[in-house]
Amino acid sequence: MRQTQCTMAIILTLLMLVAVFQFTNVSFANFFSDPGSDLPRIYIKSDGSVEPATAPIERIGNLYKLKEDITMKTIVIQRDNIVLDGSHHLIEGNKSWMGLATFFGDAGNNGIIITGRNNINITNLYIERFTTGIRISNSSYINIFGNSFKEETAVFDTPAGITIEVSSHVLIENNIFTSINGPAIFCDGANITIRGNTLIGIFDSIDGSIAIKGSSNIITDNKIETVFPSIRLSEANANIIARNHIEGGISLISSSNNMIFGNNLTSIRLIFSSNNTIHGNCMTSNIGLDTIELDQGTANNTFYGNSFPANCSIRINDAGTNFWDNGTMGNYWTDYNGTDSNGDGIGDSPYIILGVKWDNAVGGDVSFVAGYDNFPLMEPYNIEHDAIISPQTESSLALLVAAAVVVVVVISAGFPIYFKKHKH
Repeated sequence: MRQTQCTMAIILTLLMLVAVFQFTNVSFANFFSDPGSDLPRIYIKSDGSVEPATAPIERIGNLYKLKEDITMKTIVIQRDNIVLDGSHHLIEGNKSWMGLATFFGDAGNNGIIITGRNNINITNLYIERFTTGIRISNSSYINIFGNSFKEETAVFDTPAGITIEVSSHVLIENNIFTSINGPAIFCDGANITIRGNTLIGIFDSIDGSIAIKGSSNIITDNKIETVFPSIRLSEANANIIARNHIEGGISLISSSNNMIFGNNLTSIRLIFSSNNTIHGNCMTSNIGLDTIELDQGTANNTFYGNSFPANCSIRINDAGTNFWDNGTMGNYWTDYNGTDSNGDGIGDSPYIILGVKWDNAVGGDVSFVAGYDNFPLMEPYNIEHDAIISPQTESSLALLVAAAVVVVVVISAGFPIYFKKHKH
């Protein structure tokens, strides 16, 4: 009898271990799938109704307004063309579940879930203590503006304030993110604009404060007071990072044809990234960080119009050829001691780029000539009046060429008529 009981106990234990193992694997494999109704849910249904009817949400046509704070519940939006106005109320998750995400997926601790929707506006909400504040997938024309995302207790893990997958035309504007142990914004999509947000106390040394995967996205005019990396692009092409105030840096991994333009920041790191344009940025000193780091597989990137601090560190590890001017304009180097005899603002002699790299033979860094800035600036470049020009794709270039041909044909056809009328 005792032996049978022991055998049954062992079998039950093994079954439980297998179940836990399978649950963990499924959670990681389907991070963006519906995590299950671990928190009770409030539905804005496709027919416009709110379920349960007792939920503190008032409907006025396509406007849904919170009448009071909501605690320990998830709002699921199943209707298109609506506005969810928090009226400055709080939606709060299950604090005791935070920290489980590292091991068990996101445990269903989500604030708002938007899947397969169009034209949704979310504003005036305080969103706190969720594993993910807002999750968006397979959706378009989603606007998230004027909200606050916060987790006060840094002990717990918050993977993201906003998570976006396979979505397009999403606007994240004028939100505040504070004290989040993970990326404030994690995006995988296209035509996503992240503008005018404030990020303070975001802690994620891998993904950064804003993590982007996808193309044709714009990150502009944000204030990011976080550690490196502040913005991380991975497998991201033809994006724009412009006019941000960043206390940390920008990291590009396997990303090409991006424009990094007019930012204030401390460092830029490129890995397996090519054909990027780094223009008009103001680089400031940060002890312990390289100002520029170009790692393996990085080539054909162009730096011009940037301002570099004195004795900035440029680390180059197995990188290819990169360019330190655009053929007419270089960068402003604080320690450049050349002259400008004709007063055109360009130094008469090139600036020698001294790079550093690790040398196993000496067991430390060694200096070497990494390139030349052939048109060094005598004064910092004024970026204020420059327009942001999106990196061009082949299709858009083809359209420009086609448009140019049309213009030439029209003008050519019009010239005989013009001269006939004005020949006298």
